Amino acid sequence: MKRRHRYGAVAIWCVGLFLLATVLSAQKSTNRSRTGVPQDWTQRHIIFSREGLLQHPDLINLEPRVFHQAMQRWQRPNSDIFHGADAAQTPSIGVANQRDWSVNLRGRISPNMFPAKYSFDPAAAPSCANDYVVFGTTAPGVTGGSANLVAFNNLYAGPGGLCGADPNVLFGYNITTATGGKIVTSPVISVDGKKIAFVESGGPTAVFHVLTWTAGQGGIGTAAAPTMTSVPFSAGNSTTSSPWVDYGGDIAYLGADDGKVYKITGVFKGTPTLAGAPWPVTVSANFHLTPPVLDKGRELLMVGSANGNLYRINTATGALTALVIGRGTNHGILAPPIVDITNGTTFVVSSNDSTTGVLVEVDTATLTQLAKARIGQASASGTAVNLYQPAFSDSYYNNPSTGVVRLCGTGAADTTPWQYAFGFTGRTMQTTASFSQQLVTSTLARCTGWTEFFNPNIGVGGTDFFFFGLTQDCTAPGTGATDGCVVARSSDTVLTKATLTGGPSGIVVDNYSTAGQASSIYMMAKNVNTAYKFTQNGLQ
Repeated sequence: MKRRHRYGAVAIWCVGLFLLATVLSAQKSTNRSRTGVPQDWTQRHIIFSREGLLQHPDLINLEPRVFHQAMQRWQRPNSDIFHGADAAQTPSIGVANQRDWSVNLRGRISPNMFPAKYSFDPAAAPSCANDYVVFGTTAPGVTGGSANLVAFNNLYAGPGGLCGADPNVLFGYNITTATGGKIVTSPVISVDGKKIAFVESGGPTAVFHVLTWTAGQGGIGTAAAPTMTSVPFSAGNSTTSSPWVDYGGDIAYLGADDGKVYKITGVFKGTPTLAGAPWPVTVSANFHLTPPVLDKGRELLMVGSANGNLYRINTATGALTALVIGRGTNHGILAPPIVDITNGTTFVVSSNDSTTGVLVEVDTATLTQLAKARIGQASASGTAVNLYQPAFSDSYYNNPSTGVVRLCGTGAADTTPWQYAFGFTGRTMQTTASFSQQLVTSTLARCTGWTEFFNPNIGVGGTDFFFFGLTQDCTAPGTGATDGCVVARSSDTVLTKATLTGGPSGIVVDNYSTAGQASSIYMMAKNVNTAYKFTQNGLQ
């Protein structure tokens, strides 16, 4: 939790107004229809700074994810923009006996896989009818039986909630087109919320689908047949590389287990079509790839590989450049890169560079290493330890030199989970931790990736939350996966935990509304077939 200086807050608000005016002007000039806010795995993999956007305001039109985050971060407390306060509602903070909701989905979710949330109107209070969250699962989809793409509305439900007692199933589809087909990566929602892009894997061919949903079709145990356009793209699987959608270009980039990156055009506005030469680009033959992340201003696609390398693809020419990050046992890059599009930097994590686990910062344009921070023994111990993405503090988005990046590593001489924080000098990450702390004493517990969200309506001056999870032993070593948990970090000394068997999947955060149950996080438990919603404050 931090207090913002009042003059700094005024400056930030002025920048927000400037950026908002820029986007509204662009929308009017192109006669765009109203668009909402998709919140999915991609949102926190594009980062930026306020000063950088002032120098390059065109980036906010090139990349909708920047505009969505800027409006969320730079609003005043109780603003009516981006799901601010509704004066008619009772604040959710401090309401007694609030509880999360959970729903069994009959299928599980892969590690570091995310649901996707859609907010219908960022200039209005949360909508029970129109806001929704969608989960893709490994359920063996059968039309009339189990669904493997399920969405809920009526999200802000529960005691004291805005939407009554329970969430509502918005739709449930069987997306399987071949025996064994299922969803094992994260879906992406169109900016109007009407379509969902995702990958079906497990059959003889990996298939990219774009589904147009209809409210009321199907259910969790009564799946409907979907209306969707399908593009087979790889003779094999795509199990680790979720699609990245360039909304402006209407293009999807995604990797397959053959180590190639594919391009699909006409994703949401046209007819999805597999692009030809120079695509696909062979990145690392037969090594699994992370989801790619696009620096739209530079037209450079950043992607990590299980071989331990970070790759840069020039999207105009297909030219490929590589930088070695990880070496030795279990050295692969598992989480997608995080790209600062204003400062021209990219961040990746490997659990072994032959010495320790590392968080590495590189210059995006030149692919040269700027900094390497060590985050414990990790897989250099000889024991496999998977490490995932960090998260950047709210202060970083104002000025990197005032912010930190936080993530999980391990102890310096063991595999117990630790949290680390690193500051910045200018745009360059410092390599000595500004903060580190053991999370639990178990050598078997593992950390998930981190997600950050600044809520201006919680605490004095707002609260910068960091959400992550532990796979087991949250209360004591030896208690196992049933003692997994989701964790909310609200200061160096406050870690709030809620039990979640096996720990959480990727975590998506929605609003900073003060309406009941309307500031929440969404995830699945990794070891059970259950979707969860928790409040940001207190994980209730």
